[in-house]
Amino acid sequence: MSEQQQHRAVPAWRAGTTDRSVLEQAVDAVTVRRVFGEAYEVGGSTVVPVARVRGWGGGGGGSGEEKDSSGSGSGVGYGVRAEPAGVYVVRGDGVTWRPAVHAERIALTLGLALCGAITVVGWAAVTRRS
Repeated sequence: MSEQQQHRAVPAWRAGTTDRSVLEQAVDAVTVRRVFGEAYEVGGSTVVPVARVRGWGGGGGGSGEEKDSSGSGSGVGYGVRAEPAGVYVVRGDGVTWRPAVHAERIALTLGLALCGAITVVGWAAVTRRS
């Protein structure tokens, strides 16, 4: 084994981890600390970053019921997705919400709408000639 492989981080969820440990890690992954980031000051205002966090999970089990064979099993897993939602800006006694702009979503929506409009216009032109 090379020295680089020896220093590689080992994931906490590797085989043999108890189901309870994995579930505790999943709960920690979707706590409020993931949603609200550390506040910071900019130009006399306090900025609190906010994220949209979603989590999901599943589990399994098993046993062996066939003759002359052994069996067992178990498993649990989870996933977490976090994306920027925006920031709260606290200035004096007022708080304002500044949403994150997702340029990719806007471009995709406009592109799909344009494709749909072109399809409808093309369909209308073809059916009119018939």
